[in-house]
Amino acid sequence: MRILVPTLLATVLCAGEAVVPPEAFKDGMKDIPVTAAKDMPLSPKADPDGLLHYELWYQSFDGAKWGTWQKHSQVFPKGTPVVWAPPEGRWQVYLRVVKTSGIASTDPGKNPEAVKPQKEFIIDRSSPQVAVTYPAAKAKLRGGDKYTVTWTAADPYLRNAPISIKWSLDGSGAFATVADNLPNSGSFEWTVPRDMTQTGVLRIEAADKAGNVGAADSTNLLVDSIKPKGKVVGPAISAKTETAVDLEVADTGPAGLTAARLWVSQDDGTSWTEGPAIEAPFKAVAFKAPQDGRYRLYVVATDGAGNVSTAPQAKVGDILTVDSAAPTVLLAAAIGINDAAVAGPAQRRDFKPTDRVQVVFTAKDANLVQNSVTVLWQTDANKPWVELGKGLPTDQAFRFQIPNDAPETKTARIKVTAADAAGNVGEVVAAETFTIQTEVKDVVLE
Repeated sequence: MRILVPTLLATVLCAGEAVVPPEAFKDGMKDIPVTAAKDMPLSPKADPDGLLHYELWYQSFDGAKWGTWQKHSQVFPKGTPVVWAPPEGRWQVYLRVVKTSGIASTDPGKNPEAVKPQKEFIIDRSSPQVAVTYPAAKAKLRGGDKYTVTWTAADPYLRNAPISIKWSLDGSGAFATVADNLPNSGSFEWTVPRDMTQTGVLRIEAADKAGNVGAADSTNLLVDSIKPKGKVVGPAISAKTETAVDLEVADTGPAGLTAARLWVSQDDGTSWTEGPAIEAPFKAVAFKAPQDGRYRLYVVATDGAGNVSTAPQAKVGDILTVDSAAPTVLLAAAIGINDAAVAGPAQRRDFKPTDRVQVVFTAKDANLVQNSVTVLWQTDANKPWVELGKGLPTDQAFRFQIPNDAPETKTARIKVTAADAAGNVGEVVAAETFTIQTEVKDVVLE
C-alpha cells in the first residue's frame, strides 16, 4: 500500500502588523510588502494537528527569475516561533510541515514545481540615494524670492510621495519642514525665508516603503533680504564737465556688493538714463557731463544675492551742477572809476591822492558766490596788481580813496574779479587808463 502525503494547503503565515509597512511594492497585480526589519516572523496562525516541526524553505528573485529553493539549517519544533533574519532581497518562503508520524508536506528540494509559495516579501535596509542639485553649497539667495529647488532621489522601492524638504538657519537643532509628501518630481518652487544667514542648510529627504530615509544637504547657504544702498556725497558743483564723483555705497546684508551703476537725469527727474558702471571698491566714479547744467545722480547697487537698489524715479538722488563758465564781470566806466559823489559815467580822467572814487561793476553767473569780488589796480604796466579790496559784495560799488603814497602816473588801471561756486574766476580789466597827479611845479614866465 502506498501512503499519500497530504500537502499543506491551508497554512497561513502571519508577519505581524509591525513588520508590514503601510505601503507595498507593486509587481503586476500583486502588492508585495517591503520592510527593513531584521527578523521576519513567519509562524502560522495555528499549528496543524500532529505537528512535529517546521522546515523553512526560501528562494530569492534576482530581477529576472527566481532561484532554487533552499532549506534553512534550523528546524522549528512545535511551539517554537518561526523567525528568520533574511538578508536584503526579494524572497518567497514555504514552511514544510513534518508530522510526528513522519509524513510531511511537499519537499521543495525534490518537487519544486509542486510548491506554492506561502508568502512573498522584500527586505530593504538601504536608504535612498539623494543629491541636491540646486542650490549648490554656498549659494547666495534673496530672502523672499522664489527659487526652483532640484534634486535626484533613487531607490527601487521609493514611496509614492517620498520627498520632504527641510530648512535650518545653521544646521543645528531641529529643521523646519518646507514641504513633505512630495512626489519625486525632481523640482519644487521654494520661497526663501527672509531671515538672513550665512550658514543656512537645505535638506532633501527621501523615504522608501521600508521606512528607510536618505538625505542630502546643501550647506552654507547665504540668505540676504536687504537691498544695498548708495548715494553721491560730492561734489555739489564742478567746474569741469568730467568730474570724479565721490560715493557711499553699502550693503548691510551678508551677501556683499557685487556691482553698482550711476544713473543720470538731465531734466530734474522726469526721465533717467543709465550712466557709467562703478567699479569696486565703489568709492568713486568718473562722470562726464555733455554740457553745463544741473544733473540728478543716483546709485543703483547689486549684492551677491541679487538684491538690487530701488530704480530711480522722479526727484530722487543727489544734484551735481556742472559750471565750466567763469562769471561775467563788466565795468560801468571805461577807465574803471569815477568820483564817489557823482552818479553816472566818469566825468574826468585825472585824479589826485585823497580823492574819493568808486568802482562800479556788475558780476553775473548762475552760481555766483556772494562776497567774492576783488578790486585791484596797477599804476604801471610793468608793476604787479595790488589789491584795493577783497571779499567784496557782488551787488554794490566799491569806494576807496586814492592813497596818499600813490605815485605820479598816467597809466593807472583797474581790474575786478569775481568767483562762482565751481571755482571759476571771471575778471575784467578797464579798457582805458587814468591819471594820478601828485605834484604841481611852478611855471616860468617869459
